[in-house]
Amino acid sequence: MIKDILYLIEDSRNIIKAFLENKFEKVDLILTSPPYFDVKNYENAERQIGYKQSYDEYLNDIALVLQNCYSISKDHTTLWLVMDTIKREGVTRPLPFDIHKKLIDLNNRNTWVLRDVIIWNKYKNLPWHAKGRFKNQFEYILFFSKTANYKYYLDRVREITDYKNWWLIYPERYNPKGKPPSNVWEFTIPIRGWGNGYQKHFCPFPFPLIERILSISSDENDIIFDPFAGSGSVIAMAQQMNRRAIGFDINQKYKDQFEKEVLIGADYYWKKRKKELNSLKDNFKFFKETNQKLRKIKAGIKLKELFQDQISETDINFIVVEKDNEIEEIDFIIFSKENKPLINLSVCGDSVNKLERKYKVKISIKKKKTEELLNANYNENKFFGYLSNKTYNYEKEFSIEQIIFNNIRQDILFTNIEVKIDKKNISFGEHGF
Repeated sequence: MIKDILYLIEDSRNIIKAFLENKFEKVDLILTSPPYFDVKNYENAERQIGYKQSYDEYLNDIALVLQNCYSISKDHTTLWLVMDTIKREGVTRPLPFDIHKKLIDLNNRNTWVLRDVIIWNKYKNLPWHAKGRFKNQFEYILFFSKTANYKYYLDRVREITDYKNWWLIYPERYNPKGKPPSNVWEFTIPIRGWGNGYQKHFCPFPFPLIERILSISSDENDIIFDPFAGSGSVIAMAQQMNRRAIGFDINQKYKDQFEKEVLIGADYYWKKRKKELNSLKDNFKFFKETNQKLRKIKAGIKLKELFQDQISETDINFIVVEKDNEIEEIDFIIFSKENKPLINLSVCGDSVNKLERKYKVKISIKKKKTEELLNANYNENKFFGYLSNKTYNYEKEFSIEQIIFNNIRQDILFTNIEVKIDKKNISFGEHGF
């Protein structure tokens, strides 16, 4: 675990000066949540942004901070800004979007580029509600980048935990790597301090939210920066994930809380989380391998159905051979135990190409004599028979001799690909990103 983290009592409007004086490197990712205008007085701190300011003064200061962040960032740096709307005199002010507009207006568009807007569903919040405003349960996460060449590792946060068993029946509809997250994220905020309706810090970041953002847009040893560090959750999680981190805040009380509680909490969370990630790794491996197998089996079954009308002789049959489970490729072998003339392959037309695109499997159609099949070593001579409506659970195991010389049902596809899954007893757990 990297020890290189700093929580400085510093005015975020002095970012450039502070970075120069401390000889800090440029940063790789910025994750922060500025004050929400004048909603909260942060411990009567002097020169705090928002409280006792006009709305325009507030917007100018926040825009200055974010533009200074732009100056001390690398070309691949991303900025993740967590904010909410506010209401004044019965009118909603779209705070995060007013800040974005101010950034553009003050910097002639030479500033952060807004890439996406994410809804963070917090499930719970302080019970604010009034006429014309429902209980507020979500906030915005604005995702910016400095250039088009930004770090973005979506595969790190793919999910399979909420998959139903349809993936067993329709594997072609599911990416073997898992499902990317949508732009609605669901993370419950820390509940500490709710009993008296007061939170020690106004916008506590849940560790899983920080983990997701750091996973998407940073690497180990990168520098993470939070110009409004508050309780220091971003810095603490960066350390656990082997990133370096710098945080600024003007409130010593928050830094004390960070050192006494938040660092310990992050360590506790990450120890538990690493065990979950190891389990998830196994689940992802199983899902990917099984998805690839199911798509190969279904492609074979669909190709067999294309030839069914031509099968007038009961001894003509098909087997699907997987030569390498790491390669998306199968041999579709046609044979006759009496070596009779086989079917006309020209009937396939574009159908094979369509199947290859649908199931993302390369198909090689081959005609073979029974002698060739008997002399070949296909997965220790083990084959499995599948029905078209149950490709996730083979009916029976067969040898190549049984397939060739016994009278076996024509509705079974034979393949050396083994899948045996009970739909009722499969689950990927609940702990995704």
